[in-house]
Amino acid sequence: MYEYENVSVEWADNTVRFDYVDRTDERVPLDIPEHWHEELEINYTITGGNREYVIDGETEQMAAGDFVVVNPFEVHGVHRASRDTKSLLLLISRQFIEKFGPRLGNIRFILKPSIFMSAEQQQAKAKLADLMLSVWQITKTNHEFRDDELIGVILQILSVMASHFGIENKHTVTDNVADTIAYVQRMYASELSLELLADRVHLSTAYFDRCFKKQTGYSVMQYVNKVRSMHAYQLLTVHHKGATFTATAVGFPSTQALNRGLKNNFGLTATALKNS
Repeated sequence: MYEYENVSVEWADNTVRFDYVDRTDERVPLDIPEHWHEELEINYTITGGNREYVIDGETEQMAAGDFVVVNPFEVHGVHRASRDTKSLLLLISRQFIEKFGPRLGNIRFILKPSIFMSAEQQQAKAKLADLMLSVWQITKTNHEFRDDELIGVILQILSVMASHFGIENKHTVTDNVADTIAYVQRMYASELSLELLADRVHLSTAYFDRCFKKQTGYSVMQYVNKVRSMHAYQLLTVHHKGATFTATAVGFPSTQALNRGLKNNFGLTATALKNS
């Protein structure tokens, strides 16, 4: 449904990802179903726009020059992005922040088109745009100290955001829950169970399930099925795979389980999604 250009880097132990997204040759609107992850996401629209960012149920209309920052574990999706959109996407992991900016770990960022900005915040937003473009330029180089340069610019981005768009985050996720979320996102296609995931973090199943639901709003297996359903959605609607292939590829034990997951998360069965 969307495709990233060839600017993609993996560095600093894969703790940061940067992409330049160019949709000028796409013929259909972009649609990314609601999902969530543990990384901090910064999205800057260079040109185009007219796309909807949904964050925790609230819709933001994005245009050229706009930023959207998605905090870790916030449910978000993108809908009806125009085909002329060019944007920059930066994903910063919890490990990166803990290593290079530990004081930022308890900060929640509020930067989106709908907020009122003071003149000082407008200037900060313009500086962020320049820094995002700097990251893009650095990723296209290949010198000995490129990673160090990238780390420096990303820390500047985080510092500007914390100074002008940051508030204390009163909602925290424990390491056990964060580690499980990251593990499920990597291993969703494997055989997963509440018992296995609780054993990984050395907790009883009942206690771990309660903690997970209190912090995320989902039981452990509800989250597993949500992640699997998101990947199934992409296989069915983007790659036009069949239900049997999709169920196996994303870890559902049967097509019936696949359809239950899709119905719970998107209100449609595999067949209905393929035909939509």
